[in-house]
Amino acid sequence: MKVELDIPDQDIIDVMVTALEGGSNYWYDLPDTSMVRKHYGKETNLSGAEKVVKAVLEHNEVVPVYDIEDDDYHLGDISQKNFKRGLQLFMADDRTWEADMDAGEADVFFQFVVMGEIVYG
Repeated sequence: MKVELDIPDQDIIDVMVTALEGGSNYWYDLPDTSMVRKHYGKETNLSGAEKVVKAVLEHNEVVPVYDIEDDDYHLGDISQKNFKRGLQLFMADDRTWEADMDAGEADVFFQFVVMGEIVYG
């Protein structure tokens, strides 16, 4: 059976901001966000997390994600392709997509996006 979901970009932004600003900040680091600054560097109405996600969704940027304790350990990337993979894995894991999910569920989604599996907690 094939199921298709139409998830607005703003819902993805909301979930990812929840993960980046709270649910996941114990395991990830984004040491290079230069690709984000070229699109939103002077935008003051957006948080840093919003800028990262919008750069991926609106400009097809790829943002590398590293282990917070070892900046040499590349965990994966935030990308449009990985958003799709992450959503498929999230749903296949019998989880329910909600734009206002809590930090724990947002963290799980982010892990599926970056690494394709739940690695942390």
